[in-house]
Amino acid sequence: MKKLGILLVVLLFVSGITYAQERGSSERPSKTAGQSGERPKMNPEEMVKRQTQRLVEELKLTKDQEAKVTAINKKYMDKQTGDRSKMRTATDEERTKMFAEMKKNQDEKNKEIKAVLTPEQVKVFDEKLKKQEQMRKSGQGRPEGPGGPQ
Repeated sequence: MKKLGILLVVLLFVSGITYAQERGSSERPSKTAGQSGERPKMNPEEMVKRQTQRLVEELKLTKDQEAKVTAINKKYMDKQTGDRSKMRTATDEERTKMFAEMKKNQDEKNKEIKAVLTPEQVKVFDEKLKKQEQMRKSGQGRPEGPGGPQ
């Protein structure tokens, strides 16, 4: 009976280690769309297209506005892509600086987009930004709750 108890404890310990390694691994295979509600990985061009398409739908952009917004999104996507890849190896202090720089870039991008929009579209755009900020602060829209993936 004592051996069975020890064997059970060892098995639980090994399974716990295995589970912890799976959850903490940054080299997990990417999931496909539809699993766990996770979005598929997109390349920068697809992201620019998706961002622009959302604005076209939400703000009813003209073809001329769409072309200008696409160019703005592309310009800032090129800046963001490099920043995100450095984020994994950055220290907390470096991350704080990177977030500040990303926020500055996002504010500049929003300012450029607003310059293309009509006053009515700017109002809708500002409401959209306010809603996104509230969702970000409350932790909504993140997978696995307020802290994001564990």
